[in-house]
Amino acid sequence: MKNKLEFFLYQYLLSIVIISGCVSLGNYSLGNYWSLVTVPQESGLKLAKITDKEDLLDTEQPFAISKDGTKIAFTSWKSGNGDIYIKTLKGGKGITQRTSRAETEVQPSFSPDGSQIVFCAPRDDGWHIYMIQAEAGSAIKQITTSSPRYAYYPSFSPDGKKILFYSVDYYFNPNTQNWEMRDTTIWTYEIDTGMLTQWASGLLPKFTPDGEKIIFKKRASGDKYYGLWMLDLKTGAETHIVGGQDFGIWQFDISPDGKKIVFSSDKDTKDSSKEKRNSNLWIVNIDGTGLTQLTFHMSDDIWPVWSPDMTGIYFLSSRGEEKKDIMNIWRIEYENK
Repeated sequence: MKNKLEFFLYQYLLSIVIISGCVSLGNYSLGNYWSLVTVPQESGLKLAKITDKEDLLDTEQPFAISKDGTKIAFTSWKSGNGDIYIKTLKGGKGITQRTSRAETEVQPSFSPDGSQIVFCAPRDDGWHIYMIQAEAGSAIKQITTSSPRYAYYPSFSPDGKKILFYSVDYYFNPNTQNWEMRDTTIWTYEIDTGMLTQWASGLLPKFTPDGEKIIFKKRASGDKYYGLWMLDLKTGAETHIVGGQDFGIWQFDISPDGKKIVFSSDKDTKDSSKEKRNSNLWIVNIDGTGLTQLTFHMSDDIWPVWSPDMTGIYFLSSRGEEKKDIMNIWRIEYENK
């Protein structure tokens, strides 16, 4: 690593991309698998490419769709150091740069009315949460400071009054001579008062659409992998949803109606001469029933995001690309049953 900030970003990426269990792809030869747009198991499902290689999309960071479905926010390297850009989903290829400081800004998320964006960036010897207007203006509001020192993955509450995120507590392990992750904590920040509240241990928290619960990742005692859990904000009760023992969860999103979850996982895939351990998209009911596989491509399909009308799911993938290390945002249609 070139410096400490890059090291902490590396540790952070490791903490959220936990490889777990996976998806059978039959007898396809590996070959240039990334050049394929779709595979036979996905026949009948329409796929649309949202970003292009000129957008220089960050291949590991999440993106966001505005609640009205008209805009997408993502980290791009067009400026050379990683900034937040906005692109319209209603036609046209123009994108608008919204951040321009020397540090890399990642993990954007729209406010419910689409007027603000929260994101995180490595500044002041840590990772902090910031907020900026989505359309215009350069004023940036800092949300977190020294406590917690490393804050990630911000998003708004459904009413727009709170910001949800998680923090990482690092420690130096003298046995391995490395900085390691001790714990992760879920927080909310009240925009009007600035009050911070700790809730539970976990990763990648998201509010349910009614604002009464939080879905998050956690590896419970005895679990081999990270599973999905639900926290009731009124009672404090935590309920296991899916994953953790037989397979793990990478990233996920909650459907706008609050009934389903889409997540990426390497469930049922394996390494062999004709099969590749990779991540595909799965759908599950919020109570853990009805587990169904959605994508089957040999490229990694990651960071799924529901379209506001639930007719499609956006995700990152290298499918259809000239090189396997190039990723773009795709949209696959989804029939809500």
